[in-house]
Amino acid sequence: METPIHIAVSGILAAVFYPAYGINSFFIIAGGVLIDIDHYLWYTLKFKRYGLKECYEYCAKGTMKDNWKHVIGSLFVFHNVEFLMLSVALSFYFSQALMFTIGLLSHYILDLIWHIRGIKKPTHALSFIIWLIRQTKAKIHKV
Repeated sequence: METPIHIAVSGILAAVFYPAYGINSFFIIAGGVLIDIDHYLWYTLKFKRYGLKECYEYCAKGTMKDNWKHVIGSLFVFHNVEFLMLSVALSFYFSQALMFTIGLLSHYILDLIWHIRGIKKPTHALSFIIWLIRQTKAKIHKV
């Protein structure tokens, strides 16, 4: 999903939760928008390029033009079930983590809608553990 949509949905959710959680509701924006920094990390590691605009165009716009094939099997550190479980666990102890998790879930839902409507399949590893197992198996088979 494109960043402006993540910003709009996160902003609306932050406004809804603001009366109950005050300034902590802005952690929804961090969970809903800023987690996409992992796309930039992946892009810089894969292509050794550092332009933020270039990365955005590749990841947000270019993926619908078959660039997603370069992403298959990749790990995005904030877009996996283990990160979600950590965020949920922290939500039981900290209201900031709860707000972050609400933003994170909205982000995941928007990404899921984008995948269903656009590519029609997941493109990156949804689990760090499964990604790690696959990487280990791939290295064993290369030897």
